[in-house]
Amino acid sequence: MSLKLVRVDDRLIHGQVVAIWLKSLGARRIVIVDDRTARDDFLREILELASPPGVPVEVLDVEQGIERVRGLVNDPEPVFVLMRSPLTAVKLREAGIEFPLLNVGGIGAGPGRKPLYRNISASPEEIAAMQQLEALGTKVELRIVENDRPVMFSSVKV
Repeated sequence: MSLKLVRVDDRLIHGQVVAIWLKSLGARRIVIVDDRTARDDFLREILELASPPGVPVEVLDVEQGIERVRGLVNDPEPVFVLMRSPLTAVKLREAGIEFPLLNVGGIGAGPGRKPLYRNISASPEEIAAMQQLEALGTKVELRIVENDRPVMFSSVKV
């Protein structure tokens, strides 16, 4: 499987993603699946510029992202898939795309959001999505950077 990591991070591409995750994974392509980002030409351009030289970034809405990721599952090129929410990860799974692990690395705090671990908070809908992913056989880990000890979502009191 060429999907090196499927990650939820509401900041998408930033220093930790580029300096730590991308390098440790050996991924050669970033695919961002997010409706709002796909519609924002300016943000899409910034994300493409934030990627290291030689690492293409594709920013796709959920519908296009499902098709693209489905096509990359068996491609030999190592791919890093990013999304803003575990709700998107559920849509990928419901479309038949299997991935053994969802890494949740950053979802900000806010009204109606419950702190889960360090800088990771979730809405009731996102918590339900992570529970649904686990019921579908995808393990969900809370881990900000690669060298952190992973905390399994199933072990967090929600």
